[in-house]
Amino acid sequence: MLFYRRNMSARQRCCNFNEDRISGLLDAILIHILSLLPTIDSLNTILIRRFNHLWPFIHTLTFDQCMFSGHNCVYYSQANHPDYDERFLNFVRHVLLLNKSPTLYKLCLDFHFSLSHSVRQRVSSRTDRWQYDYLRSEKRMANEIGTWIQFALNINLKVLDLSFSAHGTFEPQAYYDLPNFVLSSPHLVELRLAYCKINAKKKSELKALTTFYLDNVMLMDQSMDYILSGCPVLEELTLWFCYGHRRLVLLNSNLKTLVLGIRWFGTRIHVSCPTLLSLDMSGTVEVLDITNVASIVEVSVNRMEKFDFKEYNDYQEMRILLQTITWAKTLKLCSWFALVFSSWQLTNLPAPTFSCKMLHLQLDFVKWHLPGILNLLKHCPSLENLIIEITAYYDYPSRNTTSWIHPYDFDRDEFWNMVDTPVQCLTHHLMTVEVAGFVMEKHVIHFVEYLLRSSMVLEEMVIFAEKQTWIYGPITLMSGKVQEFEERLMNAPKASASAAVVFY
Repeated sequence: MLFYRRNMSARQRCCNFNEDRISGLLDAILIHILSLLPTIDSLNTILIRRFNHLWPFIHTLTFDQCMFSGHNCVYYSQANHPDYDERFLNFVRHVLLLNKSPTLYKLCLDFHFSLSHSVRQRVSSRTDRWQYDYLRSEKRMANEIGTWIQFALNINLKVLDLSFSAHGTFEPQAYYDLPNFVLSSPHLVELRLAYCKINAKKKSELKALTTFYLDNVMLMDQSMDYILSGCPVLEELTLWFCYGHRRLVLLNSNLKTLVLGIRWFGTRIHVSCPTLLSLDMSGTVEVLDITNVASIVEVSVNRMEKFDFKEYNDYQEMRILLQTITWAKTLKLCSWFALVFSSWQLTNLPAPTFSCKMLHLQLDFVKWHLPGILNLLKHCPSLENLIIEITAYYDYPSRNTTSWIHPYDFDRDEFWNMVDTPVQCLTHHLMTVEVAGFVMEKHVIHFVEYLLRSSMVLEEMVIFAEKQTWIYGPITLMSGKVQEFEERLMNAPKASASAAVVFY
């Protein structure tokens, strides 16, 4: 009898396993699940009896033209006249027309669109007869996009995400003109815009906005001033390689996170945010004027353009910029900055002293970075955690960048053996080290050995050496070479008796 009951339990469990429990969920839960899917997938559930009346109530609408079945991105991106995918447009119209949700949480539109012919007409002050249809088509499409956005905002939209890739031209003026009513939306919490133009004429009314993201957006005149003055609770701001502004002033008393991507021809940007905690800068960072950021905790700087170390003014500008972020507790610097500190080390120019507890370096780790690494360690006296991320490509500095260094040549194999002055952070504070990437290079091993024999309070060094990538293709290290590498570091002299070396 007991055996029979056990078998029955097994059968019951099998039946329960095959049971459709999803259909038994409440409508509100199913609607939420459907809202997490791409809208095109949510609409496909119309063929399922339990779901066919639910999809009009989804509260997140995602329209991505490139994900639409049968859409040819190459064709539409290279067309020299307004040519829109009518199947995609009809899909968007159908979903919006039948949507019954009392409120919308998110509207995401990724759509190939521009006003290239309208711009050409304004510039040339003349219109050929064949262009009239193009102009009307562009204007009609722009107006319709505006109605889609207005529909969503009218039902208390929380997140608006718009991206318009260039269509037929890459001129800044050719992108979609954002309707000003978007900047008067009191319910918006997050606004993300890419490849469009903003021409604000008055103070915004984005009273609930906490996240504002702009990617390759053309900012006209005082647009950012108008926008920021109406965002009292804004906490995260990203300006990724935007343009059009003659001068940009970022003043905000509530901002916590700021991400800036700066074009090489960018005008000066003034930043004053007393509550700022995280600052991420990329591009031509020397055009930044940073003041009143005493609360800053984390700073990341990535300089991608060339820099002439011979110019004294450049040295002054870079030193002033770095001086404003010296109290950050976490500092992340790119390979370019190792060259900056190398030049200052070799030419005996003073460098600012940082208060950081954590230093993260992303390096190519060529010979001329070594003096810069040493200089950085000297000027981070309180450093406790060091991360060295060595990039996969052996990217040597350009000829213009290294023209100043030839009189200062040195033997890289002996560089760390010639360091005879104690480094304060290594003597008193450095507790953890992480080295990842191209760790098997000889001069990288020499650097790691230097850290082991010089770090008096080191507790752990973690090395990721499973696999390396070379410019000609992936190379998996042979087990014998890995074992030899590990044994060399395990047996290397260590200043700290408690230091553990861990390999992954």
